Parts: sequence; C-alpha cells; structure tokens
Amino acid sequence: MTKYQIKFKNSSVEAAWYSLENDIPEPMERCKQFIQENPEDRIKSGGKLKKLKGKLNGILQYDITYRTRIHYKVGPGEHVVYIEYVGYHP
Repeated sequence: MTKYQIKFKNSSVEAAWYSLENDIPEPMERCKQFIQENPEDRIKSGGKLKKLKGKLNGILQYDITYRTRIHYKVGPGEHVVYIEYVGYHP
C-alpha cells in the first residue's frame, strides 16, 4: 500500500499539527495513520470523517477529538494530503 504524503498549507498549520502531536499524541497518531493510509474512506474513519459543504465544499474534516479537528484535501491523482487547518472547532 502506498502511503499518502502530508503537506501543510503554511507554517502556522504545520506548527499547530506538531503542537497537537505533543499535547495529544495517541489521537494524533491515529489521525496521521488514517490520513496516510485511507484519507477518503468514511467507513474506516469510524465516524470521524465528513465532507464539508458550502464555502468549504471539497474539504474533508477529520475529528481528532471532540474539540480538535483537521481540514484537508486529497490531491487528485496523487498520493498527497494537503492539510488546510489544524485546531479547535472553527
């Protein structure tokens, strides 16, 4: 299985990711594993993944905990996940 590469929208998003890895390492490890292996599989997400609508149409949201989440896009035809947002419920 080819793992998906993770790329961040900017340095602030990347810093937020690493901050959460320090604060909540186990949920972040599960999140990272999911998006590297099955970033669009709602069934394998166990109810943590949803497709956003409206002005965020095309963005996927993965709930890390009940308060924290990431927003991302999967590059079409490539094995890259582009992280757009990391943090608390916006």
